[in-house]
Amino acid sequence: MLTGEYKEGVTDLDRLPGFAMRRLARKMMWDYVKSHDAPPLSEEEERQVREFFRPYEKTDMLFHRGYKAWSRRFSPEFIPDEIYYGTIEPFYTDRLASKYLDNKCFYYRFFSNVKLPGLIAMRIGGIWLDNGFSIVNEERVMEILKDKEEAVLKKATDSEGGFGLTFLEGEDRFRLFKKAVSKEKCDLVIQDKIVQHPSHSRLNESSVNTFRLMSLIRNGEVWVFATAVRIGRAGSKVDNICSGGVWCGVHTDGRLTEMGTMDDGTVVTSHPDHGYTFADITMPYYERAVELVKKAHGIMAHNALASWDVAIDESGEAVLVEVNLALGTLFPMQVCLGPLFGARTRQILDEVYYKKDGSRRRKPHLGLNPRDRYYLRDNIQGILFGKYKAGYTHSALLSNAALRAIDRKALKEVSWRFPDLSRSGKEEIRDYYMPYKRSFTTESHRIYTGKSGIFRKEYIPEDMYLCDIDRYYSDRDLSYYLDNKCYYARLFPDAIQPETYAMRIGKTWLDKDYRIISPGQVMRILFSRGEVVVKPATSSEGGAGISFLDFSKASSFAQKKRTLKLAVGKIREDIMIQAPVNQHPEMSKLHPQSLNTVRIVSLIIDGKVVILSRSLKIGTGGSRLDNGCSGGIYCGVDEDGRLRESGEIDDGDTVLMVKVHPDLGYTIKGTRIPCLDKCEELVMAAHPFMGHHRLISWDIAVDDKENAVLIEANLSLGGSYDTQVVNGPFFGEYTEAVLKEVYGYKRNIPGAWKCRERL
Repeated sequence: MLTGEYKEGVTDLDRLPGFAMRRLARKMMWDYVKSHDAPPLSEEEERQVREFFRPYEKTDMLFHRGYKAWSRRFSPEFIPDEIYYGTIEPFYTDRLASKYLDNKCFYYRFFSNVKLPGLIAMRIGGIWLDNGFSIVNEERVMEILKDKEEAVLKKATDSEGGFGLTFLEGEDRFRLFKKAVSKEKCDLVIQDKIVQHPSHSRLNESSVNTFRLMSLIRNGEVWVFATAVRIGRAGSKVDNICSGGVWCGVHTDGRLTEMGTMDDGTVVTSHPDHGYTFADITMPYYERAVELVKKAHGIMAHNALASWDVAIDESGEAVLVEVNLALGTLFPMQVCLGPLFGARTRQILDEVYYKKDGSRRRKPHLGLNPRDRYYLRDNIQGILFGKYKAGYTHSALLSNAALRAIDRKALKEVSWRFPDLSRSGKEEIRDYYMPYKRSFTTESHRIYTGKSGIFRKEYIPEDMYLCDIDRYYSDRDLSYYLDNKCYYARLFPDAIQPETYAMRIGKTWLDKDYRIISPGQVMRILFSRGEVVVKPATSSEGGAGISFLDFSKASSFAQKKRTLKLAVGKIREDIMIQAPVNQHPEMSKLHPQSLNTVRIVSLIIDGKVVILSRSLKIGTGGSRLDNGCSGGIYCGVDEDGRLRESGEIDDGDTVLMVKVHPDLGYTIKGTRIPCLDKCEELVMAAHPFMGHHRLISWDIAVDDKENAVLIEANLSLGGSYDTQVVNGPFFGEYTEAVLKEVYGYKRNIPGAWKCRERL
């Protein structure tokens, strides 16, 4: 950020603000121009560049000077690197989303509709999984490798330029595996080696030579606008340009361009080792690579501008090797192919710099990433004054200081209603927690004891849960992006979910199969529907932003369109439009107006998924929601599915422990909920893949066909408050094991390296 220095595979470019990216781009281009003694542009060429970019912004002639020297041609439409990385890409792409979602472990769920390299095993959040996504240990992974003569181990993140790539071959593969696993403190994937098609193998036999395709989601379609082929050098196992490889452009019919380029600025018309001429080569199956990109890009609509590395295997099928959701390589693309956006360059610049009404777009303050701008906008009162608003405050992004302020305020508003703990009780609590944490409040114990009528020293103080324990077990930065209902169909493919009609990711509408559609197509999908549920895909705590629309009552298409527009307009972020769940008759008896859900809390510990607690949320009055902030009842559930003695109602002004439903009059204790075993089976199957979130709170409904239906997965800050009131200590029999792990920093614990760093 300060000096513009960059180290491949180490520098976190996704975190750099716009001005730092511009400084870095200028420095790198100046190094090239200086080292190659590139001649300056002529006066006429400078005039053409100034005239072309005058409607947008001033540009440094340095970049056009470098492109002219490297590509041996001049065009005013070359996109300067500082404009591309500093303005164009941030307009189309959320770089922080790419930092957290561009993870090769996630590929096997996000991109399940395209072909990927065969999976052998992966380490995700410190948890090892086999190719069936079941939890295994490192020894089991070694046993699996015994049956694999060749495999490739990759860093799942930050692997630019082939960094973090290990080829596991022969008898030496076990030593290499152990070395890589101990060295790389990050997510890893182990894959089968790709056997490429002879047409790609002839370019360079020792490396997998891939297409690099750049695509943009624009006007309701995926537009593939630039393609190159990356070719390795003789004997090299990778095709990356920073490892000495060659880039050559690809025409839309698969023919290679006449000219290729290397990382040191050398321009070549033939391969430096094998001697063949690029212009004589036509690559078959190029259209299959394009088709793969168009099928895969929709789910990543937050990153409308992306670069894809695609191989062609021995059977001629396209295989996704890697996607760069941000910061795709620009320089060699323009050297080989000319101006990046070709004939559409001015259209792209007009879209980036001007609104539809012709007014100029405002520059983002300090060039901050979208998430950072939203964070400051939505959380400033929470940071400064401890204020929290469900569905608005991004609690997962708050610092510990802000969370403590919010917690102190909440405890102060409630604790006065209950008698203070005895001196001996406070001493017992302090003695219990002293080995782990010296500073904490006993006010949480006062509330839990007062509400439940039972004193337990093992209650988890709310500040410890929020600031230490949940932060240890959950990657909150990742949860901000991953806890998105639009992704659930891919993240949890085996879990039954409400029928999806349409969704909006970023600014892009998609159907249930993640195919890009127009707003008009959304209306056509919904036109013949009855009731639909419109909900925020993120930040929907407490049911915030949820609307129930009954299209059968709308008299005309225009009225239906207006109704939907009003509901969608209330939601700032991603949107899901789904069918309502027809719940089980026994669940409906509890409160027919609302969808009553089971809250199951699960934890990955000791190499397995365990169920910590079960609760039931029941609506009251005429509310369509079962949330506590909507007046709902929170009830504890025994292992046999029967409700415990009483439930909690806490709407912020009144706190009640009720033994009968206030509206329907049935006794809570002993009431049995159906299909609890199926709800637990759903959790046990879904949780292992979420290795970065070892503590999750799941909301699950039971439909009229006796299916467990996933409604929501709270990947972080699922809440310990209500659970402890109705179920007792949050971690139950695992309390001491959790405290020792969180506060003991045992290095032999899977994932401890990651969690210790977070704390």
